[in-house]
Amino acid sequence: MLCQLCKMREATVHFTRIVNQQKVEMYLCEQCARENSDLKININKLFSAMLGLDEPEIEDAPFTTLRCGFCGMTIEEFNRTGLLGCAKCYDVFRDSIQIMLKRIHGNVKHHGKIPKKISGRVRDEYNLRSLKEELQRCIEREEYEKAAQIRDKIKALENNLQKKEG
Repeated sequence: MLCQLCKMREATVHFTRIVNQQKVEMYLCEQCARENSDLKININKLFSAMLGLDEPEIEDAPFTTLRCGFCGMTIEEFNRTGLLGCAKCYDVFRDSIQIMLKRIHGNVKHHGKIPKKISGRVRDEYNLRSLKEELQRCIEREEYEKAAQIRDKIKALENNLQKKEG
């Protein structure tokens, strides 16, 4: 495979970078990799090289950073420190926060302990909601046999909840 930058030498360096939550891969020769030691590759040049275009057709846009309009905190500061500047930052950096939580905890939804006195009912209601969501996904994917099984579980759980209430 040829180097995606110079298109003359054999590519021996594989470079992967995440840009805007998209995986971008580059195959470079040793010389191009050395020349770009910081590996700050212009995205327009990257895509034009991947598509085989000589010149990028898109003009270089000025780099803009995500910033909280209330306290002035930037996404770079948040990523570096892990701390937010104000309550508005939660809205501004929502996507970054969710990505970080998913990476750390494996999920963005809290699944904590339930008090024993109410655990049975709360757990049943939670399971009922989860089953209804799963039923909807099965219907969208046209998995009707699995959907029928889930429907039966939902009916049994609803009957169980009604018996506990009545």
